[in-house]
Parts: sequence; structure tokens; C-alpha cells
Amino acid sequence: MVNVPQIPKIGETIVVERISPEKQFVIIFEYIVTTVQFNASRESVDSADAQVNAFLNHCWEGTSNFKVTNFLEH
Repeated sequence: MVNVPQIPKIGETIVVERISPEKQFVIIFEYIVTTVQFNASRESVDSADAQVNAFLNHCWEGTSNFKVTNFLEH
């Protein structure tokens, strides 16, 4: 599960940054949103507002000082 600042639209890009287990570099995943399903009834406060399906478009590595600042791009 990934938290994003807003619910994306179909066709938008989501960028997710993960630190490697050795913490020497980050792995950046770029996903393209294919479907968005809104949750009509929220069972608990912790439940998601929507479920998003996406496919991996690109993946690359960066150094540990690389920081993705815009996690949701058009």
C-alpha cells in the first residue's frame, strides 16, 4: 500500500521511492495508473479512499542522496 497526496486519475504517473536493504541507494518505480476504484463505504478510519491498479512503466536506481519531491505527476 502506498499513500499519495491525492487520488490519481487513469493515465497519470505515480513515482514510488524505496531505499535498498543496504541503504546505499534508492530504487525508484514509475507506475502508470490503469484503473481507480473508489471505496463507497469506509469500514474503518485506516481503510483506503480508493484502490488503484497500475503497471510498472520504468524502474531505476539512484544514490542515497537522491530525493523524489513530486510523488504524483501528470
